[in-house]
Amino acid sequence: MKIRAERFELRRGIRSAALVVAPLAVGFALGYIELSVLFTLGALNLLLVEAPAPTLTRWRALGLGTVANTLAFGAGTLLSHAPIDIEVPLAGVGIFVAFLFTRWPEWENVGFIAAVMFVFSLGIPVTNLTGEILRPFAILSGGLWALFGVSLYRALTQPPFGRVRSKGGTPEPPAPPVRWRAAAPHAAIVGGTVAVGLLLGSQLGLARDYWIMLTIIVALRLDLATTVAYSSARILGTVAGASVAFVITDATQDPWILFPVLAAVTAMCFATRSVNYTLYAMWITLTVIVLLNLAYSGGPALAITRVVDTLIGGSLALLAAFTLWLTVHRPRGARAPPA
Repeated sequence: MKIRAERFELRRGIRSAALVVAPLAVGFALGYIELSVLFTLGALNLLLVEAPAPTLTRWRALGLGTVANTLAFGAGTLLSHAPIDIEVPLAGVGIFVAFLFTRWPEWENVGFIAAVMFVFSLGIPVTNLTGEILRPFAILSGGLWALFGVSLYRALTQPPFGRVRSKGGTPEPPAPPVRWRAAAPHAAIVGGTVAVGLLLGSQLGLARDYWIMLTIIVALRLDLATTVAYSSARILGTVAGASVAFVITDATQDPWILFPVLAAVTAMCFATRSVNYTLYAMWITLTVIVLLNLAYSGGPALAITRVVDTLIGGSLALLAAFTLWLTVHRPRGARAPPA
């Protein structure tokens, strides 16, 4: 994918890193380690609702994103205790519902990030009943904290929402919604592929099978060419990020060393969000692995697992996209590509 260096946003990266790391450090100092990581995860994902056009993201999208992330995480937490024959189909249904929101451009990131939170909660372990009850509240608190930070930042540095104008002086035109006949099949194929990924991860006994589902959500697009591009970029970025994370987490598990590392990689994650997807995948991989190591102490094994799961998820996304192209999008009379 093309590198757009002019879209590098260091100021946005620094702002996001401050909102992510500050409450985490406070939580560690007070002894609430796991809850502070979930608080940070809620803030991190609410900030991703802005991407990739923060100045055009309206208040109602961020507000709905805060609520949707909390509900999605709570639903996934409950579903994670169900038998696998119930968990798998309901996981597919949950992703289908979340992806229907992507039909409308204003809600696209809301539905996408809610789907991410849903699969995260299916796989992140719960250490005790109290932690399970408090998990959605930690996600909600993190989202509200990020919403406050975004509000304060924009009040100080940017025009009010809805008044961002193009160089010609007219408002930015809204993008048209995706047609139902395209949105519904896409949501169904993503949901079905996620269900297959969850089942496969469960059967293989993978400790972090939500990374399989996450890769499918990110990579599986409306057409085959875009899916190939995103799957390739995701895999390359993940391998690069996990390799660096392997070295870092193998060298130390000291949280007060990992904090500044987390701040740096989070800043780069948001600064490069619109620059290049491979770069973004590398930095978000580093961010997530370092963050989860602070709570669950997986060490280098987390990095290795992430690569394996990403390869599986990317392969499933490519297979699903190819099948969809053969059955729906390939023009009549066109020959299938050679094996």
